[in-house]
Amino acid sequence: MQIDTTLLVKDKHLIEGLLNGSLKRFGGVVRDASNGQIVKHLLEAPSTSNLLMRAPMPNLLGGVGSLIDGIGHGVTIHKLNQVQHTLSSVLQVSQVAAAASVLNLGVSVAGFIYMGYKLNQLQNSMAKIQECMNEGKKHIDEKLNAIAGQLSYLLLLTEANSNEQRRISTSLAELHRAVLVAQLAELQSWLDHLSRFPDDSPKDAIRSAGKVRHLLSDQAERIIFQFEPQVMLVADITIRGWIVATATEANLLMSMGQHREARQLIESEHPRFFKLAERWAERLLADERPTLHTALRFDTPRFKSFILPERVHRIVRLNHPDRELTDERQLKVKQEAALEFEMSYNNAALNDDWTHRQLAVAEYLDGLSEMSSRLETIQAFAYECEVRSLPSSQAALPGPEAPPGIYVLSATE
Repeated sequence: MQIDTTLLVKDKHLIEGLLNGSLKRFGGVVRDASNGQIVKHLLEAPSTSNLLMRAPMPNLLGGVGSLIDGIGHGVTIHKLNQVQHTLSSVLQVSQVAAAASVLNLGVSVAGFIYMGYKLNQLQNSMAKIQECMNEGKKHIDEKLNAIAGQLSYLLLLTEANSNEQRRISTSLAELHRAVLVAQLAELQSWLDHLSRFPDDSPKDAIRSAGKVRHLLSDQAERIIFQFEPQVMLVADITIRGWIVATATEANLLMSMGQHREARQLIESEHPRFFKLAERWAERLLADERPTLHTALRFDTPRFKSFILPERVHRIVRLNHPDRELTDERQLKVKQEAALEFEMSYNNAALNDDWTHRQLAVAEYLDGLSEMSSRLETIQAFAYECEVRSLPSSQAALPGPEAPPGIYVLSATE
């Protein structure tokens, strides 16, 4: 028997709390801003994934202006409901890094289906780039267009640098041949099998997900942290694959009622991932100017038109020095960064190219922060199923006939 869930748009108390700041969204959970306690879980109806898969990606190759517009407005949750503006602003997911995939990846039926779609999309993207290279095309745009929807930061990092773009293509082709496709294809095949035969045991799929998780996490942790597009690309793809495999494995365990095992899996993987994300934040936020050596530099007038405050907050969560600052100290750090941007001696160094690279950093780190929150979402949902003694996670999800949209499930106390 399924547990009652409510459409988010019908929960006035939750919407008001998210709007006034008394409640905060972290991945697929909503927490009390004062004490961090989980008050609601966000779930998707099964048909939600189909809407997302049909939604067009923004055109990221029309120059930096259209790229920034794509990053700023992207694929939004408003495609899922009638009250478009309300959900877009309430959930604060109007940017590509936060909204280009299902809200709480790996928790709901929709998230599970969409993981398979994302795996297939990633494989096709790499195959397309390999095809372009084999044909010897001179223009890089078509190659980057194959992955721009998911890895839009690459365009900013490699703008007007054809040599760097070719190195990226080569790196992706090597990944395609050596590591990713064979492993992800196996996991994809099991996801396809389970979608066709939902009554079959998912044990083999769990084994496949675990294999991919071990392989890609090892690859991700071996990469040397460098602020270079080629290195960041390899790291990003292996990290994304690691998270998708982990979410798949946990989701399958919960579908079998193995909620404690799923929770323990995330408890094991999340600290490793978060430590890795912190190291990337430390490297990418580094700056020879002490006043700019902070994620709070993104919360200044220089970036106001490009980066929403919610995105800055997500990035700050990855940077330990920024996390430890009081509100008063954060304000002072932002003021000092804004003043640094106004100094005339920085005009040459802090030019448009520098700004575009910083937007790429923000895109990259925001993606890592959102993945961290989504892993925590799975852990919290597994705990919820565990304390409710549910026979399967399916019992806590909206039914198959539920209209598309985001639903809420109250957390047990």
